[in-house]
This record gives sequence, structure tokens and C-alpha cells, in this order.
Amino acid sequence: MKPTLLYIHGLGSDQHSRKFINLKDHFKDQFNYDFVEWKNDSNISELLDEAELKLENIDNPILVGDSTGANFAYQLRERRLKKGKNSILILSSPLLNIDERVADFEFPETLIPQLQKFNNPENALIIATKKDSVLGQNWLFEKDLNNVKLIEVDDNHRLEKFHESLVEIESYISSKK
Repeated sequence: MKPTLLYIHGLGSDQHSRKFINLKDHFKDQFNYDFVEWKNDSNISELLDEAELKLENIDNPILVGDSTGANFAYQLRERRLKKGKNSILILSSPLLNIDERVADFEFPETLIPQLQKFNNPENALIIATKKDSVLGQNWLFEKDLNNVKLIEVDDNHRLEKFHESLVEIESYISSKK
């Protein structure tokens, strides 16, 4: 059976996210694809419950989260871990701690209590840039992270060059199978 790749988009995006399309274009039919689509007023816990149910009998799914979606992907991975189920976690421009947010536009109040703080991320591939103008990401590069492959890219928060990281993503997934 093909592995499953589940994508969780960032703030203001949806299932038609450029990064999700890049992943599908690169990996073609190697995976079954699924996504969690959320809006500012979504009940994230319920959406993660649904995702958890869908993945219940899937071994080692690939969870990819972008920005705010990375926080939700991390939460989903942790929920699965509590049940003894493994996942491969890939985070791009991750919002792991709302306190690291530096953007000057307002963050939806409804989402803040649904975020968790992950100050010591572990067991993941993280793609980030020190030039991020939305989230201060420098702390990731200054910490000794446990079993994290951290890829520093010369890009902005939106990771316009995300497609350039696909080979490293593929290598990371292969190393975790």
C-alpha cells in the first residue's frame, strides 16, 4: 500500500497551496494525498480528531505542515505518538511558538488558544529561513535540537523557493521508512 502524505496549510491558504501542489508534482503517484483544510474560525481540535481517525490504520504517514499548519501537524504527530503510532513530520516556516511571531499584521484571536508551544521541537525535518519577516526563526538555529534535520534556506516566510527543497524532503522521507 502507498504511504499517505497529509498536508496542513498555513494561515490564509487552503488545499490549493503552492507547496502542496509542489509536493504532489514532485512525488506524483508515490503517495496517497490528503489534507486538513482549516479556516480562522475552525475548531482545530475537531479537525485533528478527524485527521487522526483517517490515519488510524496508516503506518508512518508523512505529516507536512506549513507555518500555522506546522503547529497543527506537530499537534497531530504528538497525539499519534501518545497512542504508540509513528509519523514522519516535515515543517516549513513553522509557527512553533506564537511568542516568536514578529509580523505586523494581526493574528486571528480565535486561533491563538488552539496553538501549542513547541520550544524544543524534535524528530522532524524543518525548513526555515533566518530572513523570515513573519516568524522569528533564529532560535531554531541557535538551539541543539533532538533528531531534527534543519534546512536553512535563503528565502522569505512564504518559501517561494520551496520546490528547491523537494529533493532533501524526499531524502528525509526515505531515511525514515
